[in-house]
Amino acid sequence: MKKLPLLFAAFLVVSASGLRAGEPSDIHTLLRRLDGLLDRREEFLLRHEARLDSLKSLLCGDTLGLGARYAVTAEIAERYFAYQSDSTIAYLRRNVALAERAGNADLTIRAKSVMAMCYSMNGRFLEADRVLAGVTDTLHMSRATQAAYYAAQHRQNRECRSQSEPGAERDRFRACEEYYARRALETTGDISKRFYFAYLVAVDEGDYDRAAAACDSALACAPPASHDYARAAFYRSETERFRGDEAARFEWLVRAAMADVQGAVRDYGALGAVAEELLRRGDAARAMRCIRVAINDTQAYNSPIRSWRDMAILPQIEQAYSERNARLRAMYVALILLAFLFALSAIGGVLFVLRQNRRLNAVQQTLRESNGKLAELAASLRETNADLSRQNIRIADANRIKEVYIGGFLKTISEYIYKLADTYRHVGRMLRDGRSDELRREYAGTDVRSDELKEFYHNFDTTFLGLFPSFIGEFNRLLADDARIGVRRPGSLTTELRIFALVRLGITDTATIAALLHCSVNTVYSYRSRMRLRSLVPERDFEQRVQSIGLGDDAAELSGT
Repeated sequence: MKKLPLLFAAFLVVSASGLRAGEPSDIHTLLRRLDGLLDRREEFLLRHEARLDSLKSLLCGDTLGLGARYAVTAEIAERYFAYQSDSTIAYLRRNVALAERAGNADLTIRAKSVMAMCYSMNGRFLEADRVLAGVTDTLHMSRATQAAYYAAQHRQNRECRSQSEPGAERDRFRACEEYYARRALETTGDISKRFYFAYLVAVDEGDYDRAAAACDSALACAPPASHDYARAAFYRSETERFRGDEAARFEWLVRAAMADVQGAVRDYGALGAVAEELLRRGDAARAMRCIRVAINDTQAYNSPIRSWRDMAILPQIEQAYSERNARLRAMYVALILLAFLFALSAIGGVLFVLRQNRRLNAVQQTLRESNGKLAELAASLRETNADLSRQNIRIADANRIKEVYIGGFLKTISEYIYKLADTYRHVGRMLRDGRSDELRREYAGTDVRSDELKEFYHNFDTTFLGLFPSFIGEFNRLLADDARIGVRRPGSLTTELRIFALVRLGITDTATIAALLHCSVNTVYSYRSRMRLRSLVPERDFEQRVQSIGLGDDAAELSGT
């Protein structure tokens, strides 16, 4: 007992660390989560059955020794403990037989102690007392066996005390219960059981803060979907009941019920208590669902004492459910009467509206005609505005092109003036010096027309791409993949691109284009026809789309493309 203060100090540290951080505390959220888990109840039960079947399959062969077979059988009994009482007893009896075959008296007593606890929890007190009475030597047991024996004695006296009338006999059971709880606390090595008995000792001493700390420590150590977590949450709710905090008590009851449902537990007290509290709060439908699940699970668990407990609240819930249905029927009758009165009012309103409609038909007809004329005017205005917008964009684009090309034209003229002046000076100098033969040879090897055309093309390409830097990319997007045109070097155009660059500038006459580019009319016509045939847009719209390049999406839309 000297270790208890240290243990409770550890409980307080774990409790202070924030057990419920991140968990929803709103009771409505918790109840919705509980509803969702009840919907998945069969899934959890099937999963539990699958785990039991996998363990049972280990016992089918002859490869396991007595020790391993005892361990597997003990684990199966433990998984059945809160799931089905008859199967628990059956596998515990197998464990007793295995321990006796092995000649291990300590394991035999331990298995019998667990079986006695199962008897006590199911109200079979005579069987439990007979099993425990057969244990006479508690001094030579191992510590784990002592813990199991004391736990069984504690449960036997606890169940007997709860079923006894107030008096000396009940006081004796209570004293034995407290004694064995302390002895179990001293000997058990199972952390969850240690917290459980520490909670019981703290409650017996009236120290509810210490009891809450013990429960919080157990909650921190147990998986959220386990029976250990559900039991700790249930006793945490009992602590809040002792403190008088009903809201916190109900919250912990719901948490305990959620853990029981996820852990496929059929022997529980939380769900029935939740149903009782829901009934008190007026939620009869949810209370009925919870108690039905609890009763079905209790029947599957096959424990008469648990059936009596859950059946006690069923009449109250059924009465509340019947009263709720009666209120709903009365409400439905009232709603039907209101609907009938509303229908009469609606019929009168409809007749009045029909009479008014006859008066308004002439006015509405006039309004419809006026609206039609206004719609026509609006459509005409929209078309006019669209035409103006298109013209404004075209004019702005033409002004921009005009400004650039006028500037380029003046610059070219100026450059030609300087070039001619330089040529005149050079020729005059050569003639003045009597070097006419040298002058003839100099100009005999020069192709002035070719050089000037190259310079003209260069100036045209540079000026045009300065105005429309995205022309090549946008033009190629109008063509099929295998028809797209590449350029030999950046900043230059091919003959095909120059032809459609002039189209973009508004020059669409084939002869004019041929004269400007110094090529034949047939060449221009051939290029224009071939590009129209290999475009991704209809032939009649191709050059119109070319003329819209660089105007932007809004201008293209206004152009009708």
